[in-house]
Amino acid sequence: MFVTIKLKLPYDKVLLETGEKFKEACQMFLDYGFPVHTINKNKLNRATCKDIRKAIPTLPSALVRTARDTASESLKQTKLEREIQKRSLTIRYGRRTFKFYPDSHTVSLTIVSGGLVFPVAHTPVIEKYRGEYANGQVFIDKMHGKMFIMIQVELPDKEVEKR
Repeated sequence: MFVTIKLKLPYDKVLLETGEKFKEACQMFLDYGFPVHTINKNKLNRATCKDIRKAIPTLPSALVRTARDTASESLKQTKLEREIQKRSLTIRYGRRTFKFYPDSHTVSLTIVSGGLVFPVAHTPVIEKYRGEYANGQVFIDKMHGKMFIMIQVELPDKEVEKR
């Protein structure tokens, strides 16, 4: 069973820059995939990855791959019927790019300048849902100056007792 917990992050300019670079990389994949009608990750990778790595050299390769996957899923979702403009500042993190430490209330994230550990707001939800922390997604609200991370937690399935 999976549960998603939402935690507040401190507003950080480097994380904001990472979000903008991630958005730019996603848009470059989308701009290529739509006109040639491809959602295939390998084709998107072969055709654009080197150009994106040159255009955005500070974005780590793991986040470039995640941007490619995000763009492919967005193209698949629209069935290539309309052009997509990525507007939101969200960064998807997986096992290679994020680590959550519930005991110290910190999260380690890959960003444009390497890796950085961010404190998260203490909440009872952290204690309630302990398990395998599968992935996370950072949401950045520039207008209100807020950042959040949604962490997906895999909990062991509980056995249902028969009455």
